[in-house]
Amino acid sequence: MLWLILQRLKSGDPEKRRQAVESLAKLESPRVLGGLAEAVKDNDPRVRVAAVAALGGIVHERSMEMLLRAFHDPAPEVRQAALSHLKDDGSERVQTAMAGALRDSDPGVRGRAAHFLEQSAWHPRDIEDEVWLAIARGQMMRAASLGAAAIQPLESVLQGGGYSQQAAAVEALGAIPDERVLKSLLRALRSPDHVVCLAAIGALTNTGGSGVVNDLAQMLKHKDHRIRAAAIESVARFDAQNRAGALRDLLRDTKWEVRSAAASALAKVKDAATVDALVAVLKDQSTDVRSAAAGSLGRIGDARGIGPLVLALKDGESEVRKMAAGALTQIDSKWAESEAARKLAPELRSALGSGDWGVRRAAASVLEQFGERQAPKVEQPDTAMATPARRRQQAVLTAFTDLLQDADGDLRLAAAEALARLGDERARSPLMTALKDVDKAVRIAATQALADLGVE
Repeated sequence: MLWLILQRLKSGDPEKRRQAVESLAKLESPRVLGGLAEAVKDNDPRVRVAAVAALGGIVHERSMEMLLRAFHDPAPEVRQAALSHLKDDGSERVQTAMAGALRDSDPGVRGRAAHFLEQSAWHPRDIEDEVWLAIARGQMMRAASLGAAAIQPLESVLQGGGYSQQAAAVEALGAIPDERVLKSLLRALRSPDHVVCLAAIGALTNTGGSGVVNDLAQMLKHKDHRIRAAAIESVARFDAQNRAGALRDLLRDTKWEVRSAAASALAKVKDAATVDALVAVLKDQSTDVRSAAAGSLGRIGDARGIGPLVLALKDGESEVRKMAAGALTQIDSKWAESEAARKLAPELRSALGSGDWGVRRAAASVLEQFGERQAPKVEQPDTAMATPARRRQQAVLTAFTDLLQDADGDLRLAAAEALARLGDERARSPLMTALKDVDKAVRIAATQALADLGVE
């Protein structure tokens, strides 16, 4: 029987060789170690994984030695299998091998090594061990808190980890106050993965200072709109005035997130060209962009914004109307007495015939501030006419929209996913706001929900 199985190990079919190894494993005898010694050197990693698993079932010094050698196998799945099947005999050589595996290029191997060591009597020997243990656990910020000793280990994750691991490593490097991290962060800007690139922009913004503004400015032309939007905020933080032309150009970007970010950033640029550009985007198709433009005009404080902002008071979206009202007060607390505002009274009167109650109410309010007491009273629509089903839909929509503002990230995530399933277009605005959530999972859910609603 054993002879026949050993013959099958020589088959040209790797699946038959793998099955032969599994047959050897069932014997659980040291007599099969010769065959397994050949199998752990097989050119197919599936066969080697099976061989490692078989070795784990045999208590013998030779099997232990082969498992330890498998820690250096070129295939990460084989190394993972070796760690999973090695038993803790309390010896120093096993713990030393596991401590070495904390430094493996594969996160799966590192994680298994950390779990093994946590269950043993092993303790970190030095700060380097502490750093690698934190990285193996996925606690990149914990590693960064240990200081400069974490720089090289975190950089190695950037070179060989998955994109999620790389992004976490970038964020951690950005938390280390050492100029040596800048080179790695600048390399991460060129990552093909947008999450890694976004993490690099954030880290450089927080730690790089004005010296990296030229590198960040290059991201304003990135093909990914999410990166362009993030770069806008970073560039504006350091050099909005000198980059004003580029920021104004981005007000014409095809993506609303970019236009909104540019409109917000231009609040730091106080010149005529910027005021004119922001006035133009008060008519943008995106609520967020119009709101951002109104807010920036208020912060700039130029009186030329009064007229356009008065017209924004009759915008179809309440968010824009509220932002415009606040901006007008910022520019001039007595804006309603200005000629620029009063000459727009005819347009406000025409808005009294709008089919939108909010628009009618806003127009009437402004006319009252102009002293037109004869402006007709605007009655709030009778919501009782709505069907029970519509009222229930509105109640559900309101509940989930409110949850998007909850302090609990899990609740915000659930709300974003629920709004996606509702498919109600009225959820667009709150979902767009959720794209800026601090929790990446919430941002991803909001992006998917907007895509389902037909928003690019």
